[in-house]
Amino acid sequence: LLQKKSGKGVVLYKCVAEHSVGNFEGWADAAVNTHGLKCFNLVGGATSSVTYTGPTMDEAAKVMTARGAKLGGVTIAERHTKKGNEHTTVMRKQNMGMKWFISQAIYDDKQMVNFINDYGALCKSESKAPVKMILTFAPCGREKTMKFIDWLGVVVPPETRSAILDAENKAATSVNLLCDMLRNIIKETAGSGVPLGVSVESVSIFKDEVAATDDLFRRSQAIILDSMGLGWSVRWGWLAPKKDEKKKEVVQMIGVAVAAAAAGFVGGRRLSSA
Repeated sequence: LLQKKSGKGVVLYKCVAEHSVGNFEGWADAAVNTHGLKCFNLVGGATSSVTYTGPTMDEAAKVMTARGAKLGGVTIAERHTKKGNEHTTVMRKQNMGMKWFISQAIYDDKQMVNFINDYGALCKSESKAPVKMILTFAPCGREKTMKFIDWLGVVVPPETRSAILDAENKAATSVNLLCDMLRNIIKETAGSGVPLGVSVESVSIFKDEVAATDDLFRRSQAIILDSMGLGWSVRWGWLAPKKDEKKKEVVQMIGVAVAAAAAGFVGGRRLSSA
């Protein structure tokens, strides 16, 4: 439905652990052949301590690629800090056919820098081209939202938390801090060889935080495109509601920023969790 209404491609997140192998194959047939979906982010079960009845990640990837689907995964820098093996996990999934990885929301740029550099070094040691890492950012404008971000498992350093929650304009402060983090990640991973993209999420229904999401999206796109050292432009369109063709309103900002001298997707936008 979202793909049809927006006119844009959709990346669907799918937990592979909740089905039997047969049920997963039936779901895959419906998703690809009936609904016309092409891109999927596959995720496993919530914990490795539980034995799930569904297909393994490798089995699920084979089911999807056999149907012509394009696959990506999720990467969490906090796991790399804790276990030190997120880069090898990503490489294993890359070998299954995953073409991109979307991060958990970032509030600690140092953790992401360490992971990306370790992944880039691993790719060089194995003579493999790294896949794109899509960096996710989600602004925060109140303590309630910060508690939700904590619940998601995102690590927010104490100094970052205080800077946001003690600010007069919390949402705007979070946007500024997240833009600084993006700049630092780009700078500190420049030699890794890992291509980067940007995804911005809204994790709140409050107007100021939704507006901050739009602001962060525009600014983060400009930051990552400026870092390429190329001229670029933004395409956008007005879409008219069916019930009133005369009254036009923006129902979607088509956030496709295109580098003038380079083709390919360099950024992305998610206005709600998929």
